[in-house]
Amino acid sequence: MIKAAIWGGGTLEGGELIRLLAMHPEVEITEVEGQGLSGKSLTSHHHGLIGETTRNFSSSVDFDKCDVLFVCDETLGAEKVMSLRSRRPDLKIILLSRQAGLDYEKGGFVYGLPEINRKQMVRGATAAVVPESMASMALVALFPFSRNLLLSGEIAISVTAPQSIIEETDMMQVKREIETMLHSVQLSYDGEITIELHPSEARRSALMDIEFRCELNHEAMIELYDIYDDHNFTFITTTRVGVSEVAGTNKCIVGVMQPEEGNARLMVAADCRLRGASGEAIHIMNLLFGLHEKTGLALKAIDYNRL
Repeated sequence: MIKAAIWGGGTLEGGELIRLLAMHPEVEITEVEGQGLSGKSLTSHHHGLIGETTRNFSSSVDFDKCDVLFVCDETLGAEKVMSLRSRRPDLKIILLSRQAGLDYEKGGFVYGLPEINRKQMVRGATAAVVPESMASMALVALFPFSRNLLLSGEIAISVTAPQSIIEETDMMQVKREIETMLHSVQLSYDGEITIELHPSEARRSALMDIEFRCELNHEAMIELYDIYDDHNFTFITTTRVGVSEVAGTNKCIVGVMQPEEGNARLMVAADCRLRGASGEAIHIMNLLFGLHEKTGLALKAIDYNRL
């Protein structure tokens, strides 16, 4: 069994992570640190865990007794992370929250988007940083175009998401991630990326509308996504998508459309609490430990409305 510890388990991300790990067939949770929650039961702080765990929050984590450490808030700090990387190079570290001042390259952290960096994660990587949710959505949709050197000019992104998701998302970080990753794949791309935000009534999922210039015909655009045929959480459609397809899952669904000749339109849907968050963290863990990608993540959509 993989022994997993969580730092920052009192956060929303920590709660989602505990729910997933408690049901993961290959994982045993060893400790859950929570600022100001030491001794309090996990079930009294996070809903949906009664019957799944009797564990309490701890004041710290014994890093020598775990195989993987999930970091869900900023309180661990860059210095401690780098110390762990040096002292325990075998310890897998997955950051759901960025640590101020941390040198990710020096620490050997892989950008944890499996659709782009899966090979690095299955070939010896021991640390990864989880993408911002909206960056994950945009990059999954745009990567096939950048991989084929097809991006140029402005990319206009419009996001419809719950107000709570919008308020807690660092949009400058999202934009930096998208620009950095697209440029790393297509060195020639230096176009402007604009992002508009619109609140929705959905509970936890987002819809993203991406438009840009592209001379490919519709059929050729769809063929670009063949690179995802052996991936387990990204799916392509030619129709509009809604959050009812993804809520409660780690899926990212991309609708590929061509509103007019010379333009591409991508409609993307994902659950922001799982994709680019706790679900993506479990996906990364599975890859780092050589498990099947879907282990513990065969989740069924939980919303059945038209939002």
